[in-house]
Amino acid sequence: MKKTIDLDRLFNPSTIAVVGASKDSGKTGNRYLSNLMDSNFRGKLYPVNPREAEIMGLQSYPSIADVPVDVDLAMVTVPSTIVPQVIEDCARKRVKFAVVHSAGFAELGDKGLELQEKMLTAARQGNTRIIGPNCMGIYSPQAGINTIAPAPATKEASGGIAFAGQSGWVVENVMVMGYERGLRFSKVVSIGNQSDLTVEDLLEYFATDNETQVIGFYVEGFKRGKEFLQLARQVSREKPVVVWKAGRTEEGARAAASHTGSIAGSAVVFDAALRQNGVTVAKNLWELIDLIVGFTSPVLPQGNRLGLLVEAGGGGVAAADAATTLGFELPVLTAEAQQEMTNVLRDVSPPFASPRNPVDIVWGPTSGRAQFFVRCSQPIMKEVDTLLSINYAVNDDEFAEAISELRDETEKPILLVPGHPSQSREAMGRLTRSGIPTFNTPENALGALAAMLRYSKYRNNDD
Repeated sequence: MKKTIDLDRLFNPSTIAVVGASKDSGKTGNRYLSNLMDSNFRGKLYPVNPREAEIMGLQSYPSIADVPVDVDLAMVTVPSTIVPQVIEDCARKRVKFAVVHSAGFAELGDKGLELQEKMLTAARQGNTRIIGPNCMGIYSPQAGINTIAPAPATKEASGGIAFAGQSGWVVENVMVMGYERGLRFSKVVSIGNQSDLTVEDLLEYFATDNETQVIGFYVEGFKRGKEFLQLARQVSREKPVVVWKAGRTEEGARAAASHTGSIAGSAVVFDAALRQNGVTVAKNLWELIDLIVGFTSPVLPQGNRLGLLVEAGGGGVAAADAATTLGFELPVLTAEAQQEMTNVLRDVSPPFASPRNPVDIVWGPTSGRAQFFVRCSQPIMKEVDTLLSINYAVNDDEFAEAISELRDETEKPILLVPGHPSQSREAMGRLTRSGIPTFNTPENALGALAAMLRYSKYRNNDD
């Protein structure tokens, strides 16, 4: 049986050596060291540069072999031709992990692949495990590590999303855009060529990581595709797994080969295999983020009955069209529920407001809006599996708490679309962090909900 790789020291190292650290702010070695210092890395930092005695107030060492303590993690930022020798030094030093930022390996063809194999041979001499090459590194807020994107690397900024991707651009944007949307991350990895440690290894680790509730990947090529599917089938019984598999066309596959040296297979066949094993498939960056946002809900839908509560008639029409296309049922509320709704709306909304489903309240009161929307939602929630609300109350400071309490009482998911998404970014993030997934459009919300329902059915069938 394959032994599970312990990646704890990758994400929680007590010592980091930055090989290629520099005083030059234009060099990656400077950026890596600066980011680690700015993130208040909670361990010890050791710059490595044979031409410098001191960098940023820290003593510098000629080689990693000269660092006077055991090293858990080496950040390697030197030119590719030097990397095999650096990794050989790491292996002799018994460095546990090395993140190789340097490019110029398998993504360049046969000569680069030969250099990559030389690096791996050196690593195996001392069992040093490698992330990369051709990558940006890791984000681990619990340890104060961030070499990827401008986001706080503090325990207070951590959350339940783990993400790994072969593209630095994708990983950066998942973090930056996701952070704005309210996502908070437990661990993020820019994995590049995945020459040694692969998405399969990370999936296995994220599965047992107590800080992680949702797992996402951007993949250009699987190294051990059959193993990934077997793992995903097990992991998806406990945690949602979302995958954006790129290189879907002949042109995209060629781009993947030159980007990370990946070989892409049939997208249609592999999509089907992923879904059969409980994985939720994304087709682009926006959908990837929307799907992860959807899975921040602590409860999953248990059926396809959808309630629509809107403060914007056009939004309700758009939502109804999208819901019907995706196979959701919009049950007409019972006479009892309609009367309860009418009592709530009386003397508040215009008399032409519809209490059937969709429920269009036209506009709500100017004060007490949070509790008003809770009262409007209650009769609907009794008769549906999920509520989607389009309203202008999201910016009310009390709204997130009030609607979250209703979700917990009913144990049913609630999704929201603000009336003005571009003016409600802070509120959208606050709601998503409260477990109320919030989206820019009804179509985006319902696409995520459809994925949540498919996943819910998968889990229920496997239980």
